[in-house]
Amino acid sequence: MKCIVENSKGGSPEQEFTEEEFFEQFAALEEGLALLQIQMRSMSEHAKCFGSMAGQMRRSICPATRSPK
Repeated sequence: MKCIVENSKGGSPEQEFTEEEFFEQFAALEEGLALLQIQMRSMSEHAKCFGSMAGQMRRSICPATRSPK
């Protein structure tokens, strides 16, 4: 199986992988992606919690005053 790998110097040397090497690399990429997804989900949950906490702090420090009608 041939795989073309581009390098930063503008060349494009060809590099051959065996099928086993290809699947090993693919599995490593999948594993890395799974870990990244877990981290991103965790960061999203932390951001939601922080936003909620910040809103509560803002309301407790500067409660909204009602304008007289």
